[in-house]
Amino acid sequence: MTTARSSYLPHVDALRAVAVLAVVIYHLDSRLLPGGFAGVDVFFVISGFVVSRSADAHDGASLRKFAIDFFARRVRRIVPALVVCLLVTALATMLWIPPSWLSDNIPRTGRYAFFGASNLVLSTQADSYFSPLAEFNPFTHTWSLGVEEQFYLLFPGLFYLWTRGGLWRHGCAAIFLVLGAASFVYAVYMHADGDAGAYYLLSTRYWELAVGVLLYMAQTSLASRRLAGALGSAMIRGGVALGGLSLLAYAFLFLKPETLPGYGAVLPVIAAMAFLVAMPRSGSITVGRRAPVYMTSFLQIGRLSYSLYLWHWPVIVLFKWTVGLSGPWFGGAALALTGVLAWASWRFVEQPFRSPLMPSVMKAKAIVAAVAAVCLGSFAARTMERHQPHFTFSSVAQSPEDWYPSRGQKLVDDRGCRVVPSQEALSSGRRITYRRSGCETPVSAPRLFAIGDSHALSYGPAFAAYALETGGEVTVYNNGGCPFLSLQPWREDNALCRENSSVAMNDLLPRLEPSDVVFLPSLRLPRFVDQWIVFPREEVESLNRGTEASLQAAVRSAAGIIGQLRGTGAKVVLQAPGPVLKAPAFRCVDWWSKSNEICAGGAEIDRAEFLSQRSPMLHALEELARGDDGVTVFDAGKILCPEGPVCSAFANGRPLFFDGDHISAYGNSVLLPSLMNAIRQAVVTD
Repeated sequence: MTTARSSYLPHVDALRAVAVLAVVIYHLDSRLLPGGFAGVDVFFVISGFVVSRSADAHDGASLRKFAIDFFARRVRRIVPALVVCLLVTALATMLWIPPSWLSDNIPRTGRYAFFGASNLVLSTQADSYFSPLAEFNPFTHTWSLGVEEQFYLLFPGLFYLWTRGGLWRHGCAAIFLVLGAASFVYAVYMHADGDAGAYYLLSTRYWELAVGVLLYMAQTSLASRRLAGALGSAMIRGGVALGGLSLLAYAFLFLKPETLPGYGAVLPVIAAMAFLVAMPRSGSITVGRRAPVYMTSFLQIGRLSYSLYLWHWPVIVLFKWTVGLSGPWFGGAALALTGVLAWASWRFVEQPFRSPLMPSVMKAKAIVAAVAAVCLGSFAARTMERHQPHFTFSSVAQSPEDWYPSRGQKLVDDRGCRVVPSQEALSSGRRITYRRSGCETPVSAPRLFAIGDSHALSYGPAFAAYALETGGEVTVYNNGGCPFLSLQPWREDNALCRENSSVAMNDLLPRLEPSDVVFLPSLRLPRFVDQWIVFPREEVESLNRGTEASLQAAVRSAAGIIGQLRGTGAKVVLQAPGPVLKAPAFRCVDWWSKSNEICAGGAEIDRAEFLSQRSPMLHALEELARGDDGVTVFDAGKILCPEGPVCSAFANGRPLFFDGDHISAYGNSVLLPSLMNAIRQAVVTD
């Protein structure tokens, strides 16, 4: 049967309002509320408390009926608004966010979010919740919904014992207590182990939800009724509630991201417990017609908290990707849009699906309908992703063959020649081979080998074209994402990169023959920007000074490695530094991005400044080549930045660079003739 009790607890909505406002403020500008992310921990406690109270109102049923009732209530509460938000966000993503390293995980996270599993996707990333990959993903916030939804799958089987009454309740409480304690210990262990992915997992967050469940259990026990008597006076209750809010304020102001998951969440969890325990089981906040306007408005924020949480993050992230969030105008616009979308979601999506009266036969159908909705939603998101170039507003996504080296590779020509790139794992890196087949055209150029990080891989179209046109086989080592002979020790002088370089060299050296050429591209200047951030000018200048100071030692170290390569008889071609831009081209090409703070540096840099910046590095490379005709320097900078007052990210209206320093697919086509000539000349001049 269903137990009669007041279904509305205004103090819960008050706490929800506090939590969601903290999260929104933190995400809008973390400097305003550095620990505001802890609002999610408060939501976990509330969720455990509220679902327990709701489930306990439906006692006396069989486990099957209990589970169906529970899941029907949860899907009506969660799924409609979630599916609408995810679909709109997926569409907005395809319209305004171009594919890139920074956005690479967005579509997959979104698809999994439909099924409550985005937290599992995010946990597999090497970066944490506070990293750029997470901060620029409009679906990142769904990780907490994933945790809750996975908890809900377990909840009926665990909580059903409580509804049986008597000693079953002690057993049920013991189960939640033991599992919660184990989860907390595991969270502390994973935090100490430095596992960034642990932040997102149910296994490290279960204890926070269990605290809410145990708090409800305690409030319904005899001991709790005695406690309620001790807290009988409004003054004492108010003091406990105020203490909880004070602890919460401290957490929001001073909690550090690096303390989570684990012991860092203890403070907001205790604060939420204190506030909830201080209130009577039926609530105590006056919300009638004579209640203060500020109180009714605050409670309305609590009622809107789910929709506010759903919508605030996609809005903020899409602002980051487009017009930016610099200045109060854009921040205010983001807040206003969030409010409008949240209210519309609450009024037209949440409310119609939350009717308290639903026949039993409809509950099972509601669950089936929810499953169908998430499946169709995920399929729709995937379909939009596949067809993005046909309807996107992004100039980058509209012309992928100009921007993306991976999309600009010509693999077949009219002679019937074909290049099929193949990959093999090599420790933590890859070995990629471009080999021509399908035609009898004689080979007209030497085999080419390259080692490096993403800057080596960005030459993919040039490597494919080289193999296709000349028949010369190309082998590329991506070096586990580490640079190779960048002459900047701070980039590659660490254990992982030393190991990757050693593995690549050990694989490469036995393969080399005197007729081969080894090409060594690298980013050999400090960056002004990355895909998500503008680095402080003083930091860039400091790195420049540090690089100059360490160049002689770096040259001596590089000379030893080049000596090993030359010992095989192979020739070595070093890439001279190209322009380093002050804005990532792919994020600043469209009109709406001009106000974005990351585009402030513009698409051009002063050529004299560029030549001055690279001069010490160019001299160092020339020193490495001096006295050995088998070592030459390929100056990509002269081609990408020809004579003139400025170096531009664009030529003939097409991009030379993808971001601030990686060459684009079109940039490859510009460099290809000179690169092929440099490789051929390397063999001739020996």
